[in-house]
Amino acid sequence: MKTRPAICNRKKRYATREAAEDAADAAPFKLRAYACELCRKFHLTSRTKGMKTPRRELERKRNADQAGQNG
Repeated sequence: MKTRPAICNRKKRYATREAAEDAADAAPFKLRAYACELCRKFHLTSRTKGMKTPRRELERKRNADQAGQNG
């Protein structure tokens, strides 16, 4: 994802993808973490078109599906 300098400066920066994903999980709406090419840190975005589904979301969905089959 290409971030403009003005946008990068306004967004919160996370040192690791894990920290950004933790913040995204705590949000009341769906957010995704992405690596910024400008600051070399991670930001959050609500845009998901064309982005890979994060591993955490896939695992969470898989676990929910398995719990539904077992319950």
